[in-house]
Amino acid sequence: MAGRAIAQSPPYQLGFIPASVEEIDIAFPLVERWHLRGQVDVQLVTQGAYTNSNPFAYAQRFVFRPWLVYSGFKNMTFYAGYARNQKYEIKEAGNPEILEKRLILMGTYAQKLPKGSMFEQVRFETKFFDDQNGVQRTIPRLRARFGVNHFLRQKPKPGLTGHNISYYIEVMFKFPSKEYAKQRFDILRQSVYYSAGLTKNLNMLAGVIAQMQLRTNGKQFDVYWGPTVALKWNFRPRGRETFDQIDGGAD
Repeated sequence: MAGRAIAQSPPYQLGFIPASVEEIDIAFPLVERWHLRGQVDVQLVTQGAYTNSNPFAYAQRFVFRPWLVYSGFKNMTFYAGYARNQKYEIKEAGNPEILEKRLILMGTYAQKLPKGSMFEQVRFETKFFDDQNGVQRTIPRLRARFGVNHFLRQKPKPGLTGHNISYYIEVMFKFPSKEYAKQRFDILRQSVYYSAGLTKNLNMLAGVIAQMQLRTNGKQFDVYWGPTVALKWNFRPRGRETFDQIDGGAD
């Protein structure tokens, strides 16, 4: 007897969601002889949905993120931070409302290039939140980023200074309990952006992000893409600003 063909669903599904990231950072000195400084970031992420192409349609999350920064070693910078992520419900995208808190440790190693720089960055963070079922979750996550900054030629006339074209690629792995999510892969993110100094103390960034994230069901990949902008105020400028630590994403 001939066997019957059985229709099977594909192992992975793909959804596309436009998004945007807006961020304001304020950096300030703390104890200069100990090479310590501080920074506070505020971030708003907006998004559309699978059937809504407007990246500003919904507020996805609002983030408050203070940092303690140590730069006492040559070419190396270390960060300790805390992040409060208020994530909002978006029914059209299947996003529940969640208050998430993170503890973060991060290190960056930078190397000079003839007309630019490159850097490697490792970040370990632990996420604390109650999921949509009210179950408390503690999820460690490991992130690794590689980036390159190209220093653009400065025109003699006054205006923007310290022009850069930068890009990075970042991969993230999560380590939850097996009953919450079986897969370790979390996010693959890329960004390309232009940055420059508006004044001696104020710098700007404008670019695009694209990232692919695996949902906790292990079958749905969401691809976020869209514009990203940032402003950073340095009370005491420390040279060329390239935004190596920018946390521009829509996870």
